[in-house]
Amino acid sequence: MDVTLDKKLQGFQLVAQEKLQAIICSIPGKKELILEPELIKPLEHVCTASWLKLKGIQRIYKHDAKQRLPRAADQVHIYMIRSVLGTFQTLLRQLQPLAVLTPNESPELALRMFHIICVPSCYAYFHALLEQAGLWGLVQLHHYNWDFIYLDHGVLSLELPNLYECLYLQGNTSALPAVGQSLRLLQMICGQPSMVLTFGGHAAQLLQVMKALGPVPESNNPPDFGAWLIIDRDKDYASSLLTPAIYAGLLLEVFQLRAGEIVIDNANNKIRSQKLQLLQGKLEYTPNASGSNSKPSCIRLNSACDEIYADNRYKHFAQASSFVRGQVKALGLELQKLNDMQLEEMHDYVARKLPKLTELKAKVLRHLNASEIVIQMLGNFRHLQTLEEDILNNVSRKRLLAEIDELLTTDGQRFNTLRLLCLLHLCAGVAPDELQGFARNYCNMFGHRELCVFQQLAQAGLLPALQPERKSSAKLLSNLPLPKFQQTEFQANANRLKLLTSCADAEQSAGADASALPALKSCPSFVFNGTYIPLAAQLCSILLNANNADQLATKLAMIEGLQMHVGGQSSTAKAYAAQLKTGSTGTETADLFPLRLRNLFVFVVGGANYAEIAACDFVAKLTNSKITVASDALLAGSDLIAAAFNN
Repeated sequence: MDVTLDKKLQGFQLVAQEKLQAIICSIPGKKELILEPELIKPLEHVCTASWLKLKGIQRIYKHDAKQRLPRAADQVHIYMIRSVLGTFQTLLRQLQPLAVLTPNESPELALRMFHIICVPSCYAYFHALLEQAGLWGLVQLHHYNWDFIYLDHGVLSLELPNLYECLYLQGNTSALPAVGQSLRLLQMICGQPSMVLTFGGHAAQLLQVMKALGPVPESNNPPDFGAWLIIDRDKDYASSLLTPAIYAGLLLEVFQLRAGEIVIDNANNKIRSQKLQLLQGKLEYTPNASGSNSKPSCIRLNSACDEIYADNRYKHFAQASSFVRGQVKALGLELQKLNDMQLEEMHDYVARKLPKLTELKAKVLRHLNASEIVIQMLGNFRHLQTLEEDILNNVSRKRLLAEIDELLTTDGQRFNTLRLLCLLHLCAGVAPDELQGFARNYCNMFGHRELCVFQQLAQAGLLPALQPERKSSAKLLSNLPLPKFQQTEFQANANRLKLLTSCADAEQSAGADASALPALKSCPSFVFNGTYIPLAAQLCSILLNANNADQLATKLAMIEGLQMHVGGQSSTAKAYAAQLKTGSTGTETADLFPLRLRNLFVFVVGGANYAEIAACDFVAKLTNSKITVASDALLAGSDLIAAAFNN
């Protein structure tokens, strides 16, 4: 089943190739493809340059937003861009002189010399903007959706990094139909599950989109997934805001990710780019291997392509980094054997083993370089994890605010400092006066143009709304030590689902050597050093361990917004269990729990992270099941905060 399911998920590439081929082959003439730079890496998962040339593409260029590529009279230019309004308008401004230069161009579709492929959707207002620019009849619009990209075993991504910004910061749901079409295609390939569990408004909307697209054709093959779980990102912000303790998660915290590949660039990583220039002056002397002119190396986060990553991806970072150092020493000892070999043995060794060892050495050195940069960039990682644990447990709010303010001054990280404040608001709540003081200090540090960022984060529910400054009498009243008995929504759900874990060994293991770390990995919370269980992993564990509907209803009854969709009907877990008792549902749903098919599909609307993926992988091993995690993109916590700066 595992091999068959993996082959089906990898088959999305063939579907994407067929869809792209249909667009390219419908355009006659000598074709040249101009790609938006952000689309190059995801497109490499779909097809190669040689495949494009076989389909009629003569040359491939990278799109330059500052100048238009010259075109010969018999050439057809095909632009491929993301469905982002700013990018589309920039391209239209480049092409607008065509309305004056070629007024007599034939309006027939077959003779149009300019085509724009929008990924993943071509919105209706794109056609209106095209007409306003005077390019109607000269430029043809297409839409292309490559659906899910297979990044690693059990990891799928739509590679739509701006979806979180659209849904949670702008309130724009126009991208959801494209996501719904991809999920419907997954149903057509892997079969319909017996149950879908949704948590959040956008998750419920996705299910409505899938229903509006029509029923899925029936298949004679059994389904590959027993249940689907679709979760909104804002239902578990903590999994993104907390700093992970695993190897893959910390790689994503420091390095830029491009379609499952990280760029090991010490001079321009996520930490350096967000840090105040004044505070990182002392780090400028950091050696960067062979020189600044050399091209940065890359690590593909795919266990089938990189055995070093496969062995360490979900391990604690301290354990993984010590393993990599051990591999370096072992390779050095292996290569020293050449000195003791005779001539015939040396010829055989060089012909058979040396090429593999050379390739393995290059991989190990890349991982060693990456782990050393992570250690250097994160600085006092133990202090950061202790601070995050105190925030989760709401220990001394005033001290926590003071420490975050101190980090703002001493560390000067544009995104990660805001990230800690958002985590504090999520777990304990931040008062408007406290936010005003922090915002004042933040704008003094990074500039007052960043004031609008706080409104954006408030729109996403990560911070309270900024309010006008109160008068002095009101300030005195607000400072009175009144008792607070109300819980935040996060605290309530975390307590009901037992997401917060007080692991006594966690503090000891944080400062212990790598040999003591395996003892910590007895719970999915190991991804956060034993402090928090990701919501997706806990819900998967509840679904896989439920023996009947009553047991499921007992654990999920108090969670608002969580809906079960069985047989075309939607209800809460409690209502579903009550229907089974009264016999108002069909006989097929009576045997739903325990799940017979122990394969789950998890989709996070708004970006998943490697901590969630690792925790789900751990639950799958504990329950002898398989969990596939998918999302629109893989994002670190700093990426969520950085999205607020794009508006």
